[in-house]
Amino acid sequence: MSFMAIDETEIEDFRADVTDAGFAPGDFDLSENLDHPRPDEAQGVFTERGTVTVTWKESGIARSYNAGSGTAWVLAFAKDLDRK
Repeated sequence: MSFMAIDETEIEDFRADVTDAGFAPGDFDLSENLDHPRPDEAQGVFTERGTVTVTWKESGIARSYNAGSGTAWVLAFAKDLDRK
């Protein structure tokens, strides 16, 4: 079984935010670093958590965000993108 901290809806939201800001999705690289799944102490289930790093190819600027269950990395990225 393969775990991912980034799901398809987050990627779609990421692409929409990039496009809305006047960039092309291809202007950025996404990479994921997955933490090993661990039992959630409260529920005894496995959660997918990790980090996603977004790199703006033109400048080489990279930012990392917490990703996975219960996170909002796309929103944090969109806020950073608005600051550019």
